[in-house]
Amino acid sequence: MSTKNTFRVVAVIAALFIVASSFAQSNYDGDNFISFLGKGAESPELKDLKTTYKLEMANETHYLSKDGVELLLKGGSLNEINLYKNSNIYGSFKGNLPKGLTFGMASGSVKAKLGKPTVAYNSGYCEFDLPNCTISCWFEGGALAQVAISSK
Repeated sequence: MSTKNTFRVVAVIAALFIVASSFAQSNYDGDNFISFLGKGAESPELKDLKTTYKLEMANETHYLSKDGVELLLKGGSLNEINLYKNSNIYGSFKGNLPKGLTFGMASGSVKAKLGKPTVAYNSGYCEFDLPNCTISCWFEGGALAQVAISSK
């Protein structure tokens, strides 16, 4: 193979790796968020999550960041994770949402992914009971704008 062809092959492989990496789910987003529920405030996992999203303690039960992430603890353990598309207080979450959701989805698309909601209001709120957590979705102008993952 010529040097020119070798360079092209290497360039294509590098480009594919970059594209795959940009769509890959990290240990700190997507469905992996669910695994953090119930972890203690001082657990290594929760400390890593706080570091990853630069979360600051508002009080011993409330952590927030400008990366669109908010953590709420109850009884010393993580009880709820809120992810915001665009919030003046919490910023904008840029990672993967759980269960294949994406900000901007219409409620019908969310229901197609998560099933029939256990709670739904015309105001733009739906709640879905899943086997290991509850996912709540808020819609603004018909588009998904906030997701909460909480313990059952």
